[in-house]
Amino acid sequence: MTISDLTHSSVDPVSPKINWARVDEADNFAETVKLYRQGKYDEDSFRRFRLQHGAYGTRMTSDYAMVRVKLPAGEIYPKQFEKLSKLSEQYSIGSAHFSTRENIQLHWVILEDVSEIFRSLAEVGLTSREACGNSVRNVMCSPLSGVCSDEKFDSTPYALATAKFFLRNPMAQSLPRKFKFNFTCCEKHGMVRMVDVGLIPEIRQVDGSEQKGFKIFLGGGLGNKSFVGHQLEDFTPEE
Repeated sequence: MTISDLTHSSVDPVSPKINWARVDEADNFAETVKLYRQGKYDEDSFRRFRLQHGAYGTRMTSDYAMVRVKLPAGEIYPKQFEKLSKLSEQYSIGSAHFSTRENIQLHWVILEDVSEIFRSLAEVGLTSREACGNSVRNVMCSPLSGVCSDEKFDSTPYALATAKFFLRNPMAQSLPRKFKFNFTCCEKHGMVRMVDVGLIPEIRQVDGSEQKGFKIFLGGGLGNKSFVGHQLEDFTPEE
């Protein structure tokens, strides 16, 4: 799938552009939970496995989890919304939490039910894979991308392509720490200076023709020790 395949003009506006899911991951998670309950999977190994698949543990008990569902580029479609609503009623507490990084979280899910949520998410093309742990987290894109009057071009297809490249990529499965990308529409939105890699669309003239690219910021972050990202260069070509 190329960038041109992901542009808004070439797709059905009510159907997902990409199927992010794999049904076999639900079966694998269910089997691993059984082994863990039988004492055949040690605590640290199971924790890494659980986080890699987007399920956080719950304090004071190992019987429940929080499932974090990724919405790459912040995109969600009607059938996906309906499915998440049903899952929150069936397996969670009747409500869902929208995170600041374009995820939807289902709390107080019985550990043995997590695989059933994965299986249901796969029906509408959603996944929680690598939404937690030391991985490339959900790739964000400003909700104003595509409609912002100040943007040079819509960065949504680039955010989706970045998410697709890193999802389940072997080189991104065991990073030293979590890693975050933010794409945005213009300088005013997207908090691109507060993540590991932030990208603002730019256009420059080269020999009389327009060339698309990005202004890139590196090394930003929030938390106990916040950092403002540093600009890599004025213009980085899209290639």
